[in-house]
Amino acid sequence: MVSPVTERAHVKYPFEINGRWALRYHIPYEVEHKGRSYHIVATIFAKPTVHGRIHVGYEGKPVVRYDDLTPGDTVEITGDEWRVTAVDYRTRIVLERVEGHVAADREDQEETGGEAGE
Repeated sequence: MVSPVTERAHVKYPFEINGRWALRYHIPYEVEHKGRSYHIVATIFAKPTVHGRIHVGYEGKPVVRYDDLTPGDTVEITGDEWRVTAVDYRTRIVLERVEGHVAADREDQEETGGEAGE
């Protein structure tokens, strides 16, 4: 039996509601893009000030790591640009899709549903 947390974490990318995606603290997300499965993990730190880190990996190898994330920073995940809107200590990093920066293979797709943690 799969736990509810695991079921939520294995989602088809992008996982957003109203253009926002909340990456839960230390919950490994498996996202699919162009037939590949990527692994995304968010970590949040308290010192010197609250800030986050997002790791994106593929087949056990790192693809990109974004460090020292605070609201206003931007990241790119599988071709889509996201702006950090909130970093809540030991809870989540909230990303908001940057308008006009959707990967070409998803331009005509509707938003996906699910629990975004907001």
